[in-house]
Amino acid sequence: IVFFAACQKDEARDTYKSGTAPVLSASVRDSIGLNFLTETDPAITFNWTNPNYQFASGVSSQNVSYTLEMDTAGANFNGPNKKSISISQDLSASYTQKAFNILVADLKVATGSVAKIEVRIKASIGGTSATTLVSNTLSFKFLPYAPPPKVTLPLGNTLFIVGSATAGGWN
Repeated sequence: IVFFAACQKDEARDTYKSGTAPVLSASVRDSIGLNFLTETDPAITFNWTNPNYQFASGVSSQNVSYTLEMDTAGANFNGPNKKSISISQDLSASYTQKAFNILVADLKVATGSVAKIEVRIKASIGGTSATTLVSNTLSFKFLPYAPPPKVTLPLGNTLFIVGSATAGGWN
């Protein structure tokens, strides 16, 4: 006697329904002050709201990952030097003037002249593109600085070398 039985698997499938795009805000408006003499002072703090991801079973209890994106103004976050900073689960990110100056150096903006950038935050669950929500965009201008040299220059700001490979030899 052969006995065949069929089982039906009972499983609860949870499906993604929606979420709310995070709202990005900043501690400063329009311009970010950067100065070598005050580089340890705060430059900017970015804050954003929780996207409140909704699933069929209710509000998500999963960890949300955030990416802070910066790019030069007008590049639509498609510029060749766009900066993406991963932020685990926090709803804010703060930078000193020195840290922000280093961060925007990756955008290849010229030091000593006013630069304009755009900033936004992207939220997702598990890096899944289907759950990605993009915030509003904030625009800022700032004056990046070149850090002064670590070695004191000699008098007259002239560097020189000596040796057999130079025109002056060892003199």
